[in-house]
Amino acid sequence: MKSLILAVFIACSGLFVSMESLAKPEDFQGFVQVSAQRELYVDYVAPERGLPTVVLINGLTYSTRQWENFVQPLIAKGIGVLRYDPFGQGQTLLKYAPIVAPIPYQDQIADLKVLLEKMKVKGPYNLVGLSYGGGIAAGFAAAYPSLIKNLVMMAPFTRPLDGTDNWIKAQIWATRQIFPLNKMSDDDLYDYYLHQIVYATYPQAEPIVLENPFKLEATYRLVQGIRKARPIDLTHTIPARALHLMIARQDQYINTSVLDEYWDAVPNEARASRLYINGSEHKMVEAVPNFTAAWVYEIVTGNKRLFKGQDFEGYPYRGEVRAGDENIKVGRE
Repeated sequence: MKSLILAVFIACSGLFVSMESLAKPEDFQGFVQVSAQRELYVDYVAPERGLPTVVLINGLTYSTRQWENFVQPLIAKGIGVLRYDPFGQGQTLLKYAPIVAPIPYQDQIADLKVLLEKMKVKGPYNLVGLSYGGGIAAGFAAAYPSLIKNLVMMAPFTRPLDGTDNWIKAQIWATRQIFPLNKMSDDDLYDYYLHQIVYATYPQAEPIVLENPFKLEATYRLVQGIRKARPIDLTHTIPARALHLMIARQDQYINTSVLDEYWDAVPNEARASRLYINGSEHKMVEAVPNFTAAWVYEIVTGNKRLFKGQDFEGYPYRGEVRAGDENIKVGRE
């Protein structure tokens, strides 16, 4: 009798372990240590069984909060979502403020790799980067191409904004003419004038930089740390059919021609899809969150129509994406 009870207990224990192994991983909110000197704030919702996870990389003035309306449709469909605040942003900024030195984009890439390992997110990864975050995503893909499944770049940083860059270079030239004995290097002068333009224009263009006393300076330090990055020179590292480029037709910061130039530099075999979104400004995940979330859902769940290097026109308020006679129904605003 005892041996029978023991056998039943062992069988039930085995069933219990098996069921546990199939359980959904735990959601998490809090700080995760990525180095001896640094922790990053994370907001993670685990995927339903068999579904992928998307990794969201903040725009320049973003934190995890600004993604909220974008992530809810994905979570509702069982997609896992990992949001986090890199060094210099959101809750991570508040933990380490004030930031008084450049934040190299290479450090952000290294932090992301460690974070994904610590969070045990299964690779290869679906990276979704907006603006500044698109530049970080491109750098991550260049450093670790084998870890990339889908590289979704939303109005990404591919080089410094033409207007800002040209103005700063003009100031450097004028400084050399007026003060020929000035001992500052061109790099030092560039950062000096970059600091001026960030402090002069961002409070009006991006009022969110004033939400705490540390954010404006941190924003400058983020720009300072990525300004020399050249994602356009790294396109040869993008894995086959991995790049999904999303362009806002009404982008107030990045001209469409700049992102088309980037796309043209991408090898044909690396192109998956290019989507032009009508009726959206630069921060597309806030302007048209349901539409952009639906498009990302189609990407990460493997809609085969999105992996042929094709161009698409998106109409968020009709919930449609078109390519010639082809019409794909997606989330409607």
